Amino acid sequence: MSIDFTPGIINIYNGDIYNCTINTDKIFNDVKAPETSKRPYDNSEKQLINFSFPGEENHPEQLYFVQKQSQQINECHTIPPFTDAEYLRVVDQLVNIINNIESIDSKPLTQQTQTIFNQINKIIYQEDKDSECQIIVVVNPTPNRPITTRILIEEEIPKTFSIQTVCSDNNIFAGQRADLPSEIKDIQSLYLKLAKLYVAHSENENRMNVFSGCDFINFNMTGQDMSGLVLTLSKFYYEDLLNIDFTDANLLNTIFLHKKHPIQKLHNYDQYLDKQIDGLFSTLLTINDESLRAKSEIASTIIQLLKTKVKNLTFKDILKYQQEFQKECYEQLQIVTTDHLYNKIKKWATMSKDEFNAFKYRTLQLEKISHSHYLKRPLPNEKDINYGVEIKLPTGKRIRLSKHYQNIIP
Repeated sequence: MSIDFTPGIINIYNGDIYNCTINTDKIFNDVKAPETSKRPYDNSEKQLINFSFPGEENHPEQLYFVQKQSQQINECHTIPPFTDAEYLRVVDQLVNIINNIESIDSKPLTQQTQTIFNQINKIIYQEDKDSECQIIVVVNPTPNRPITTRILIEEEIPKTFSIQTVCSDNNIFAGQRADLPSEIKDIQSLYLKLAKLYVAHSENENRMNVFSGCDFINFNMTGQDMSGLVLTLSKFYYEDLLNIDFTDANLLNTIFLHKKHPIQKLHNYDQYLDKQIDGLFSTLLTINDESLRAKSEIASTIIQLLKTKVKNLTFKDILKYQQEFQKECYEQLQIVTTDHLYNKIKKWATMSKDEFNAFKYRTLQLEKISHSHYLKRPLPNEKDINYGVEIKLPTGKRIRLSKHYQNIIP
């Protein structure tokens, strides 16, 4: 699993913003621990790329375009290799970012730290099959010279943390390796901190897109401040979507999912439901009225939870939800959702006290019927009991057969 963030180019990233292509899939598959401190270009051939096609002389505009592209690519592939000192400088900068900033809102940042934030082009979080977690950051110390830095957490005892760097033109990590100076207990929290620090302090124009397409089902997002962020195509679990601030967030095409294994109905299930309803409703109130689909999805989930605990509710308890569901934006839900979901929300928005009490009564009756097989049944009448006939087996054991079997006993 990997989450791919590209502040510069959203959802169509094929390399860094300077056209130096990086094949991240190949990086993940081919990554090797460096045996020596070779420079990334020691074993690579530098070949200029030439383009030609039939009829060049008849298409001067196309010829100019191809020559321009060829020049850019050749410039990218003829970049001088990085020195060991440059590798270590990037490592030091990233370690400072992670370990030395206690608060996301800390200001002012040092000039060195501010510079590194302004140079980050791509952040990836990956958790592979070997219980190994890593953060990969593409930075640009100087124009047209991107470096990929791999912050690696290996699940061992004790855990080891290290950073590897390499020019993003190269598909093999062959740079310096340096151990992180302090322990990191939770790499997911580390990743969120790094991304949020980037949002708060980077001067890049598209920094608010850093979470676009993020797979948040791997994170418990309860209580997070996501205000102002672009979250297009991001994924969330309803169960973890509690008390989040989505003010001014772009939730277009956001994907909401239920966990595969819902909590069992234990003795504290009512407390769990209360926490879910209150947390989801708090989140719902922060969502812009323009984000119709997100509002409809979360509102529908809240109603489903209310129905689950309706036996413990009064009409007064649902008034605050009705006030929200009666907003004008909910009348427009038919545009983005199904008639069934729209009608369910509208029903709860307009439900009167009598209608609520009738609904509660029907729900309780259905619950009794569904549990009728667990009820203690009355004993049968003594006169109606068919005791049958008692026979003695050759072994001396006596058994009783019903009258139905008397006629077939020899």
